[in-house]
Amino acid sequence: MINGKTQRTRIPANLVGPQIRRLRVERGWSQAKLAMQFQLRGLDIGREFIAQIEAQTHCVKDRDLHHFARVLEVELSSLFPPAESPFLLARI
Repeated sequence: MINGKTQRTRIPANLVGPQIRRLRVERGWSQAKLAMQFQLRGLDIGREFIAQIEAQTHCVKDRDLHHFARVLEVELSSLFPPAESPFLLARI
């Protein structure tokens, strides 16, 4: 973090950001709407946090993944990229 801003690195901070964005957009939800869905379930997650996750600049704790799956009404496995993902293959 420099001057209060998260630094973007070449290596993403999470693997689930693009899938969360895709699932959110498929539902026609804004980032604010997704954050509101979390807040309605008693979880203090704001729009900025969602934006950082989708941009892959913020780590997602494994214990939080099931909350995303529940709010988006998908299986946990849907949050991860396909096994054939270029990023995953490049790391092997």
